[in-house]
Amino acid sequence: MGLLYTSIRVRELNKSLPFYTKKLGMRVVSKKSYMPGQAVITLISKDTKQSMRLMHYTKSCKLYTPYKLDGVELDHLTFKVPDAKKLFNRLVKAGAPVASPLWENDDVAIGYIKDPDGIWVGLMTFKGK
Repeated sequence: MGLLYTSIRVRELNKSLPFYTKKLGMRVVSKKSYMPGQAVITLISKDTKQSMRLMHYTKSCKLYTPYKLDGVELDHLTFKVPDAKKLFNRLVKAGAPVASPLWENDDVAIGYIKDPDGIWVGLMTFKGK
């Protein structure tokens, strides 16, 4: 058994899709709708080939519920990146809210920002690897 994908519910596709594609480098592999008022966009990570789905429901969709908790429904996502410090600083400078400041030790550098829906996104670099 293995993890197939992670799905996250997003409020605005026009904000979330560019965040994950343009800022974090994921690639769209499919766009589908299985029922009226639903949008399902599957993304894949270039480096790890892990996939993630952005789920969006309009008020007319039978699966719609108000987005209440500002992203805490999903604890966090973490991306392995070549230079966590550089990317973290670039995204913060571009307006991404800091969820947890970047920290480093001899083995790793990791920091957390928030996506457009408040979900924590980790940026991690393993040093010397």
